[in-house]
Amino acid sequence: MAEGQHSPGFAGQPGSDATFPLAHAGEREERSSAATRKSLRIALIGPPLRVLFGGQEVQASDLVAYWRGDPAADVDFVSSRPELPLVLGIIEKLPYVRTIARVPLYLRRLCQTAHKVDALHVFAGSFSSFLVATAPAFLVGKIFNRRVLIHYHSGRAEDHLRRSAAARLVLSGCDLVVVPSAFLANVFQEHHIHAAIVPNVVDPARFEYRSHEPLRPRLLCTRNFQPHYGVEIVVLAFARIQKEFPDATLCLVGKGPSETTLRRMVGELNLRNVDFKGATSPDKMPSVYEQNDIFVSGSYVDCSPVSILEAFCCGLPVVTAAAGGIPHLVDHERTGLLSAPGDANALASNVARILHEQAFAQELARRARQIAEFHSWSALRDSWLQTYRSLCE
Repeated sequence: MAEGQHSPGFAGQPGSDATFPLAHAGEREERSSAATRKSLRIALIGPPLRVLFGGQEVQASDLVAYWRGDPAADVDFVSSRPELPLVLGIIEKLPYVRTIARVPLYLRRLCQTAHKVDALHVFAGSFSSFLVATAPAFLVGKIFNRRVLIHYHSGRAEDHLRRSAAARLVLSGCDLVVVPSAFLANVFQEHHIHAAIVPNVVDPARFEYRSHEPLRPRLLCTRNFQPHYGVEIVVLAFARIQKEFPDATLCLVGKGPSETTLRRMVGELNLRNVDFKGATSPDKMPSVYEQNDIFVSGSYVDCSPVSILEAFCCGLPVVTAAAGGIPHLVDHERTGLLSAPGDANALASNVARILHEQAFAQELARRARQIAEFHSWSALRDSWLQTYRSLCE
């Protein structure tokens, strides 16, 4: 969305510098009168919650589920990674070939859906995923004269926008850009693209709060094994923690190209009690949080991780690198502890502080749980409805 175009009004969120539309009294009454108004027809286009369980996949799945049965908006999901026919199943093992094979299926589904809706809500990552998933949806929206909202999530936005003229063209040409944090909004502003902010959503009822008393040295990291998520920093920090707390455990949830390197590191450092759980579906994640006591992340690049919100909900103190948009989500020494990206010793020191200062740690967790409420669907539903209505006006 080009600078100066219309966007919804925004107000501040307590405990964070993130901003998002807030419902006025009249908007709250819409729930009872929505049936008398025309339901907005929205195509939500994003990655499916099928193989990879990353932040975008979870957010897309959750938004579709939350809108289901709501008379104000009829949201139809379109997978940006459609399943291939069984006869082409062997192609699923060939990364570039399967991407090419999906293109006609994806375009067909986009065209079938576009003529039936008022607007396209398109999830966007960076670089190759932007070209193969976001750009085609944008073009189909323009061909069918539909409003297009691009919902951008990648913490690599600065590098992406600086290097890709195509991305800048698409983002400037769409009707509205939405991002989950002030961090990304600032990055877009530097490139003269206005972005509205609607935070990521989490379900506090599904991720039930529990006071983890006493806190045990049971560490949890739920970032996929991509180089920019710095899981090796978590492993190095854990090596130091296990020297002080011999019974310490580390649970690594995720998968990705760095797994071989991480397993080798664990062996070379002679670490014990490291559990590689692999990709874990969202319905199983509450029990994973329940079994662990401290959330740890070592990202070099990040935006507004859903995993941190889940940890907030579950009462796990959060110890993380201050990468990208994380300081906009985690307030140091108020809702968590931050350290410089790439500094395994500082990360380990913060974990040790949590274990040594347990009353302080419990207070961090209680404050963080309050912040999580501002990311619930009940808090954000009207923000999204206002955004959709502004888009379709």
